[in-house]
Amino acid sequence: MKRGFRIMDSDFHLMEPDDLWDRYLEEEWRPLAPKVSRRSESAIAGSRMVVQGKTLAAPAEPGTVIASSHALEARTLERSPHYRLARERGFDPETHLMAMDIEGVDVGILYATRGRHILMNDDLEPAYAAAICRAYNNWTYDYVQHNPDRLKIAAEVPFQDAERAAEEARRAVTELGAVAVVGIPNPVNGRHLHDACYDPLWAEIERLGVPVGFHPTTVSALRDDVARRFVGHPAYDPLSHACRFPMENMLALASMIVGGVFERFPRLRAAFLESTCGWLPWWLERLDDQWDKFGAGCGVTLSARPSEYFFRNCYIATDPEEEQLRVVIDQIGDDRIVLSTDYPHLDGLFPDAIDTFLALPGLSDESRRKILWDNCARLYGQ
Repeated sequence: MKRGFRIMDSDFHLMEPDDLWDRYLEEEWRPLAPKVSRRSESAIAGSRMVVQGKTLAAPAEPGTVIASSHALEARTLERSPHYRLARERGFDPETHLMAMDIEGVDVGILYATRGRHILMNDDLEPAYAAAICRAYNNWTYDYVQHNPDRLKIAAEVPFQDAERAAEEARRAVTELGAVAVVGIPNPVNGRHLHDACYDPLWAEIERLGVPVGFHPTTVSALRDDVARRFVGHPAYDPLSHACRFPMENMLALASMIVGGVFERFPRLRAAFLESTCGWLPWWLERLDDQWDKFGAGCGVTLSARPSEYFFRNCYIATDPEEEQLRVVIDQIGDDRIVLSTDYPHLDGLFPDAIDTFLALPGLSDESRRKILWDNCARLYGQ
């Protein structure tokens, strides 16, 4: 709690240990455990995952990426002595809870970091991808036992195979207590979110009563990724970050709505995370306009305009520093917006994320209360 506000972080990240998959993968898969490769003195920024002998990813000239990332890590370490402590202790549960206390976060929904990087990969064999997810979810379950009232699991599932994904979603929710399933916003192996092949997954998530949280990530080996057009550019980091996070979720939102997923699964809840929210009013208006003009006879049947599905089924996260938020609230209201601090990622604002949000101009205390707790609690069923 901070300044009288209860706070639930919609997207509080884990930083998985180097040996997670060595310890938690089932024995038959352990020889294929992903490894961590380090290319500089930056403990976090200089690390890359190696999966089946392939380093994820090599987006630009190594020297450029290392210099950019090392500078960011150095600035992050300067902001708070806690970050250095957490890094030295491997971002263990105790330092995560300490970080929550520093920020004033009461409950954190835990999303993966390296686990996301591994799964953003077209070339994973489906059974292997499912084993990767089981190992991550089992490790996270052990992690949250340090304080299960405050630490909540968002489960990884393999989008390489919808049936296996549905099976792991069921196990994670019913046996491990997961409160969400993590979604990949990009097409995987050319299959879009609205493709009928994913219907078994959407049906199971709807039946389980948990949301799917769509979350782009900085490292992607997916062939269908908007940031690929900048591969090799010396400014890859700022270009890819600026484009991938909002644009992939814009496309995912369009796919889920206009592709008819929410029409087929009316009780399915979805959150679009870590992609800002300033684009949302325009995007909903654009989708409505284009549906009104071209929707009739297009081969997809919707019983409502696209924007109505958002207000029925969806939530979006704002960044703590997003001054555009007050404009978004003026245009679409404050009932579908949640907040993420993004700890412990290097581009987050820890330890000042919540203070930064509370200092945003033009927000009422009622809106702050909804965004910091009420909406998130409704999204995750807490």
